[in-house]
Amino acid sequence: MQKRKKFATEMAFFINTWHAQILPVLVVPALFLATPSAAVPDASTVSVVQLEALLAFKKGVTADPRGALSNWTVGSGGVATAAGGLLPRHCSWTGIACDGAGHVTSIRLVETRLRGTLTPFLGNISTLQILDLSSNNFVGAIPPQLGQLGDQLEQLILYDNIFSGAIPPELGDLRSLQILDLANNTLHGGIPRRLCNCSALWALGMEFNNLTGTIPGCIGNLSNLKIFVAYFNNLEGELAPSFAALTRLQTLDLSDNNFFSGSIPPAIGNFSNLKILQLFENQFSGAIPREIGGCRNLIMLNAYSNRFTGAIPSEVGELTNLHYLRLYDNALSSGIPRSLGRLTELAVLEISQNQLTGSIPPELGMLRSLRRLSLSYNKLSGDIPEELFDCDVLLVLSLAENSFSGGLSRRVGRLSELRWLDLQGNALSGMIPEEMGNLTKLTVLLLRGNRFFGPIA
Repeated sequence: MQKRKKFATEMAFFINTWHAQILPVLVVPALFLATPSAAVPDASTVSVVQLEALLAFKKGVTADPRGALSNWTVGSGGVATAAGGLLPRHCSWTGIACDGAGHVTSIRLVETRLRGTLTPFLGNISTLQILDLSSNNFVGAIPPQLGQLGDQLEQLILYDNIFSGAIPPELGDLRSLQILDLANNTLHGGIPRRLCNCSALWALGMEFNNLTGTIPGCIGNLSNLKIFVAYFNNLEGELAPSFAALTRLQTLDLSDNNFFSGSIPPAIGNFSNLKILQLFENQFSGAIPREIGGCRNLIMLNAYSNRFTGAIPSEVGELTNLHYLRLYDNALSSGIPRSLGRLTELAVLEISQNQLTGSIPPELGMLRSLRRLSLSYNKLSGDIPEELFDCDVLLVLSLAENSFSGGLSRRVGRLSELRWLDLQGNALSGMIPEEMGNLTKLTVLLLRGNRFFGPIA
C-alpha cells in the first residue's frame, strides 16, 4: 500500500508526534483467569498480565526491519528507579512507559515499520493511557477488546497503517478517550453511533479510509470536539442538527467524500473558534449563510466543487484572518462583494467557474498579500480596475472567459512576481503595454480571444 501523507493543516492533533470472533491462540495465565472480577489484583498479578499482553503483541509482529522490539526479551531482574525501587523489566523495553508502580501506561512505536496484526490481549493492560502505533504496516482488524480500556485510555493513534474491517463499536466504551486517530487505513463500514459516548474526545481523525453511511446524528454529544477530520471517504447525507453543539471546533474537514448534501446550517455562525473549514468535492447546496461572518478566527474556507447557489455573502468580508478562500466550481451568482477588500491577510482567492456578474471591485487592490487570484469562467464585465495591479506579490492572475473590455493597464508591469497571466476569452483591446517586459518571471501568458495588437516586449 502506498502511504499517503496528511495535509499539514489537517490533523497534527496538537501532539508530539467487525468484531473479531476468533479466539486468540495465546494462553492467558491461569493466575489472571482465576482472579474474580470483583477482586482487585495485586501488583504482581497486574505485572504478569501486562507482560503476557506485551509478549502477545510481539508475537503478532511478523516483520521488524528496524529492530524496534529487539530488547523485548524476558529475563531476571528489573529496572532501578531514582527512588531506589525496582520496576518490571518490560518497563525498559523500547516504546514502553510505566508509572511508579510498574504498570504500563504508554505504548509508543511510531514509524518503526512493524508489520503484523494487533493482539486483542492489549485490552488486558488496564492501566494503558496511550497506544500510538502510527506509521507502521499493521494489517487486519482493530481488536474490539481495546474497548476494555475504557477507564484509562486517553489516546488511540493507529494512523497510517493498513488496518481493515469496520471500526469496532466497542471503542465507544473508551470513556476517557481524548484522541482517536484512525486515518489513512482501509477501514470500511459506517461510523459507529457508540463513539458518541466518548464525551472526552477532542480530536477525531478518520480521513483516507473507505467509510460509508452518514455521520451519526448524536455527533453533537461530543461537545469537547476541537478537530474532526473525515475527508477522502464515501460518507453521505446532510449535516445532523446536533452539529450545532460542536461550538468548540477548530478544524472541520469533510472534503472529498462526494456524497455529502444539504446546506450549511446557519448555526455555523456560532463556531467562533473555527479556523479550518473544508467542504470541497461534495454535493452541498443552497446559499452560503450570512452567519458565516461569525467565524472570525477562520483561516481557511474551501468549499469548491459543490452546488452552492446565491450570492457570496458580504459578511465573508468580516473574516479578516482568512488566508484561503476557494469557492470555485459552484453555481454562485450576483456580484463580487466589495467587502472582500477587507481580507488583507488573504493569499488565495479562487471563485472561478460560477455565474458571477458585474465588475471587479477596485477594493480587491487592497489585498496586498494575495498570491493567487482566479475569477475565470464567470459572467464578469467592465474594465480591469487599475487598483488590481497594486497586488504586487501575485503569482497567478486568471481572468479568462468573461466579458472584460477596455485595455490592459500599463501598471501590469508592477506584478514583478507574476508567473501565470490568463486573460483569454474576453473582449479586451488595445496595444499590449511595453511594461509587460517587466514580468521577467512570467512562464504562462494566455491572451487569445481578445483584440490586442502590438508586440510583446
